[in-house]
Amino acid sequence: MDIIIFSNTKNIDKIFSAVSKSKKFSVRILPAASLKKGARSIPKQTIVYADLSSFTKTEAPQIIKSLSKCDGSVFGIIDPKGMVDDVAALFHAGAGDYLGPHAVKKGIASKRIEDVLIFKQIEPQEKLKALKKDYILSGRDWKGIAPGKEYTFVFMLVELDNKSELKGAGNEYFNFITGSFKRYLEEHITPSNGRIWMWIDFGGLVIFPFDGGISNAIESGFRLMINRKLMSAEILHLDLLLSYRIAMHVGNTVYQARGQTGTIVSDSINSVFHLGQKYAKPGWFCLTEDMYHFVHPGLKSAFVPAGEYEGRSILRMKTVL
Repeated sequence: MDIIIFSNTKNIDKIFSAVSKSKKFSVRILPAASLKKGARSIPKQTIVYADLSSFTKTEAPQIIKSLSKCDGSVFGIIDPKGMVDDVAALFHAGAGDYLGPHAVKKGIASKRIEDVLIFKQIEPQEKLKALKKDYILSGRDWKGIAPGKEYTFVFMLVELDNKSELKGAGNEYFNFITGSFKRYLEEHITPSNGRIWMWIDFGGLVIFPFDGGISNAIESGFRLMINRKLMSAEILHLDLLLSYRIAMHVGNTVYQARGQTGTIVSDSINSVFHLGQKYAKPGWFCLTEDMYHFVHPGLKSAFVPAGEYEGRSILRMKTVL
């Protein structure tokens, strides 16, 4: 979900630095004048903050009145100078948040934004899409996930290309490459709570818990694609660029511990394997449209349409190397 701040104050974004770092929301700063021109053009499913110190005393009441008429968005007031005499009146006018001098100085966390959405009874657009899909949200981490129960996960299949070449180089070389690749993969998925769930000769299926919002799993795929040259040269000490493909999807499956997955039947697992092994080209990082809904807004422009497969629109990451 987007947060738009209308302000002329230098470094106003520092108030929201923790929110930006959380990757749950994207934060944009726009000039105060642009709010005067068209409050009604603010997109739905947006959180808007107006910095009162960027408006005159006569402009402020009109700005608040205009924001109160914006359907489908939430507005808050930033008041670094303590200009507001009656804070309660702001909430009577429909405000979802008020950041006075103390909050401005201290800064806010993403939890506050989540509380604002709960207070205004608004679900983030991504979570609404998740609920419409009948997803069974597994949460942000592994604490509430139990074997034998069905959940929604983000699935990421990572598989090396040039299979015949790697096999033909001999078992010792092949085992060195795949073993090093597996360790490198684990290192890159752990910060996003990813786990290698199934491992095959040339790669593996990684799963990430899913809470219905923006997924950090996508960043793991980004790092793997961007760092290919670094991994080949500095970690595997190869003079060639190691090639692999990544396919990502979101869907449901029964969870079992690693090593006990042989009896699992899941359309979602089949879909990501088919996408990665039968459709993706060497060096691709591709997603289903279902997964694309949960990509951080700042990363969406890195993906371009890549056709349709098994009834789903597919997108792929632009080539970086």
